[in-house]
Amino acid sequence: MPANTAITPELRVFYDGACQLCRAEMHNLMARDVGGRIEFVDASHPKFDPQPLGVTLEAMMNALHVRRLSDDAWLIGVPAFEALYAATGQTGVARALRHPVLAALAERTYPWVVRHRHHLPQAPIRWVFERARRRAAEAAALRTQACRDGSCRL
Repeated sequence: MPANTAITPELRVFYDGACQLCRAEMHNLMARDVGGRIEFVDASHPKFDPQPLGVTLEAMMNALHVRRLSDDAWLIGVPAFEALYAATGQTGVARALRHPVLAALAERTYPWVVRHRHHLPQAPIRWVFERARRRAAEAAALRTQACRDGSCRL
């Protein structure tokens, strides 16, 4: 009998899909989530109701929220990003967000970015995240090519 190959997410991220920066970052993470470890929820969708989660929509729109499904713990703001980057194999970024100096800088900068996210210039956002998505697609293609015959060679 074949083993159960159903993927069970480890994290559920709630993001502002009406924000171009947020949407671009989540699409980048979606492209890198080859293991299906993350469930993505657009909290800006009109039918989204945060009440059963015990969190207000205002809170979700003012900081990225990730629910760790193993213990229902909330990761909010920079720790949420760190968990998402780690889950998608971007361990260098995750480590950087744990570095004391960089973590402090990210914690101080993040609230400003959240407040101004709808007014940030779109061209640089597209440029940065399109490059990141291209790199993720190239890496996925290499993995597919390396595993073509059923045995992976990396």
